[in-house]
Amino acid sequence: MSLTDLDKMKLLRPKSEWTGKSERSLVNPILAIVTATLGIAGCVLMILGDGHFLTWIGLLMFSISLIGFSWTNLRGVWKA
Repeated sequence: MSLTDLDKMKLLRPKSEWTGKSERSLVNPILAIVTATLGIAGCVLMILGDGHFLTWIGLLMFSISLIGFSWTNLRGVWKA
């Protein structure tokens, strides 16, 4: 889609409000990194566990990271 198409559909801000600077993300980068690291570690433990105890620990870590990742990003959207 072109800018004129978006403007016709009223999906753009008026040109008088354009600043040329992009808005920064409101997602906390430290929380995003922690949840991503926890998720990756959980996946590694699930592979290494081979269906035994470490698999369940990895699944728990991955589930916590998935909830944390969703919560962190939703919180960033709600602030906007």
